[in-house]
Amino acid sequence: MFRTDKDRLYYGNILMPPDGYKLEKAVGTTYSLDLKALTAVIIALGLHEDTDSILENDPVYLLNAIQNTADKIILFCESGQIKLPQSPSILYILLEKMVVPVALPKKTENGRYPSFHPKTWLLQYCNDKNERKYRFVVLSRNLTFDRSWDVSIVLDGNEQNKNSEKTQPIKDFLEFLIKQISGDFLWDNNKKNLIDKLCSELENVYFEINMKEFYDLKIMPIGIGKKQYDIINDELFYDTFHELVIMSPFISADVIESFNKDNRGLTGCQRTLITRKTEIRKLKKEQVANFNIYTLKDIIIDGENALSDEDVEKQKQDIHAKIFLKRKYANTDLYIGSMNATYSAVYENVEMMIKLSAKNRYLNGSIFLKEIFCGDTDSPENPFEKTEISEEEISSEGEQKDLKEQAVKQICRMKKHAKVISNYNRYNLIINFEDVLNLPVEIIISPLRSRKEAPLSLEIRISDLDILQLSEFYSIKVSDQKGKIERIIMIPTEGIPDNRESAIVNSIIKDRKSFLEYIAFVLGDDYILSFMQKKMVNESGFFRRSEDIGPAIYEKMLRTSLNDPERFNNIEYVMKHITNDEIIPDEFRKMYEVFKKSLRIDN
Repeated sequence: MFRTDKDRLYYGNILMPPDGYKLEKAVGTTYSLDLKALTAVIIALGLHEDTDSILENDPVYLLNAIQNTADKIILFCESGQIKLPQSPSILYILLEKMVVPVALPKKTENGRYPSFHPKTWLLQYCNDKNERKYRFVVLSRNLTFDRSWDVSIVLDGNEQNKNSEKTQPIKDFLEFLIKQISGDFLWDNNKKNLIDKLCSELENVYFEINMKEFYDLKIMPIGIGKKQYDIINDELFYDTFHELVIMSPFISADVIESFNKDNRGLTGCQRTLITRKTEIRKLKKEQVANFNIYTLKDIIIDGENALSDEDVEKQKQDIHAKIFLKRKYANTDLYIGSMNATYSAVYENVEMMIKLSAKNRYLNGSIFLKEIFCGDTDSPENPFEKTEISEEEISSEGEQKDLKEQAVKQICRMKKHAKVISNYNRYNLIINFEDVLNLPVEIIISPLRSRKEAPLSLEIRISDLDILQLSEFYSIKVSDQKGKIERIIMIPTEGIPDNRESAIVNSIIKDRKSFLEYIAFVLGDDYILSFMQKKMVNESGFFRRSEDIGPAIYEKMLRTSLNDPERFNNIEYVMKHITNDEIIPDEFRKMYEVFKKSLRIDN
């Protein structure tokens, strides 16, 4: 279950629909977001391909994947934590339909900004009999390409004839998410409607633990404003125990110290802390006197070998999993999710954890450690090593926060608005901010796909933009003497032309070959794709020779109209948006009109 050398899970496989099912709705949450990682998820959900598929680099196929999922996926992330790519794809503009930035208000009692930190997916799948399956995924991993060690749990659900109280926390979490949709962005109403509908459809859904080790579960959406989900009220934070294991990449001394108290440990108590080496300097010896402490070995941090003989690029890595295990007598509770052993995670942030209950014979601290250590503690296969607290100067957790990060947080929480003004097929942009920060940092704002930029001010004007440079995504660069950070933020923008999506489609499907590639891919015909890859299709003809692909496409369209007519919606999408008549062969247009009438496809 926890062996780091064997029990690997792949993100795409976790999300991919079961055989015979298609994605109907998906709501995800993450703290930080890489838009390229989101496109990989879209490929898994929309095309049923793995997240490392080569298709993610082909804009024609990616356009089809986005078209399949644009109105089905919503992803919430911490505002200001979207990674700025070096070369933003044109297709990233379409992702604004899916992304919701969350900027939680400052805590009045301490003046700190809580973080939106849960990592979850709730997925609804449907088959051709209109039967639905559900999946609830809780992870410690953000939607990025970070290679650190994470943990996840997958719960599968089905519709039952009874209401399950176990599902209520998920519904409460969805209702909290709806409140985070401001209503200021272009697609906000669609997003609210999707979650509203999904929430109502969960009424009779029962999620199961498909593991014999566990007999009960509790879903815990922490920090959503309902006291029953406050983790501090859970027995993890007040009950006694015989065994305790904490795995957390980030820690606060006071949180760890609360678990170290003598009166919490029963006879023969064993306590283990697994964290990062960089976190150890926060602790004093007396605060962890009852703990054995382990960290990853340097050779693991510096680069992991390939799982096989494949050539895998080495990258820095460390633990990122958040796990709490507590055993008392014959009962063991395992907590998995997004919550670190830090003050902010326990008392301030929005987090998601799942509590799994097991009997001692199936799971306890010793069993868990033997798995995570790949054997005994002194085994050469153990990726961890025992670490002692040094006498070095303790680093204060009250150290001054990075001013650049604080600037991003403040900008994300201030009122802002942008307006597009048309100017003879070019566009001017006016961006208004309610305030200018009084911080010793330089702040530069730019449309996502434009090199034109301006310093932060109450009003920013940027002129002569192309239609493909307009979106609600903007880049922000904040710098000071210590360095620079670059992020994507979202700004409500009015006046974006209605034909922008058509312009995006035309920039991807720009000739007859790419059009036919799209059609072949939509129809799922490997023969047609292979035919085209051998360059047997040219720009001048469609049915010109006996070996042309026209008859093959017609035959495939006929089969598709009988077995999977929904695919014609994807064809209609490009037919509606392509403005260059030369791209679509006349023969195909006539052929498509026949199927369109028979299937009654709306314009």
